[in-house]
Amino acid sequence: MNVSIRTLKADDLLEVRHVIWNTWQATYGPFIPEEDLHGFFDENYSVEALEQQMANPNVACFIAEVDGEMAGFERTYFNTEEKREYVASLYILPERHGLGLGTQLMLKAAQEAKKRTLESVWLGVMTQNQQAVDWYKKIGFHISEEKPFTMGKTTVPHLIGRVPVSSIEKAAKTRSKKKK
Repeated sequence: MNVSIRTLKADDLLEVRHVIWNTWQATYGPFIPEEDLHGFFDENYSVEALEQQMANPNVACFIAEVDGEMAGFERTYFNTEEKREYVASLYILPERHGLGLGTQLMLKAAQEAKKRTLESVWLGVMTQNQQAVDWYKKIGFHISEEKPFTMGKTTVPHLIGRVPVSSIEKAAKTRSKKKK
């Protein structure tokens, strides 16, 4: 099995939408109505919205591939006011969980943070997404606050916090050793 991480290209956008939508249905479908998911998805992840994100110099987007097929997507964003690197999106197809793709994508986020001499990567995760919450905690997620997050008419609790770059690097090193 060949796993690779690369930068998003313009001709990836339709496939990225497919990865995001399939991930959302599996992850958020149990607690957010499909109508609300569709509205938020169409507004924030249309091809045009993705193109605008790609054009922003403070945004970096990465693709995880398994045997040449797209299996994950990550978007990082540097907030110039807060001086923080955020993982704004991290989605792995459910059937591709457990392959280390999330760890490798988080390592890309850590590299983006290091370019700016930052010591942490910030992110938010819905409390109902327990699998992701547990995984982020496993790699060093420190929760700072809980805020509401709204998709359409649905509002859910959202944990916001940081993961030290050193913790991400350690998790990636540990994952790499397990594969050998």
